[in-house]
Amino acid sequence: MDDDPQLQLFAIVGLTHRSLSGTVRGVAGTVRVGDTVELRLAAADRPVAEKLTVTTIEYAGGVPMDFVDPGRTALISVTGPIDVAALRAVMAGHAAEQVDPADLRLVVR
Repeated sequence: MDDDPQLQLFAIVGLTHRSLSGTVRGVAGTVRVGDTVELRLAAADRPVAEKLTVTTIEYAGGVPMDFVDPGRTALISVTGPIDVAALRAVMAGHAAEQVDPADLRLVVR
């Protein structure tokens, strides 16, 4: 997984059974609008959510972009099936604005 393009999720700002939006930081490779990603713990073998599609990426100031590369931060939205209960279980003990201790990643597949 370390070689796959991926983003580390810092905060979830919106969550439904069909979408997630949050702040991320690029940690490997380049993630682009339209990429298919899975949401997983950095150290886990199984994803929390699969077959998610990156639908929007915005840099600071609401600047729309097509990609996030290593070292950059952005607001990102993904759509697809999300088991909200499973995600909340993974984040147990962490407030939405403090997701980073759980080390959730969006990994391109």
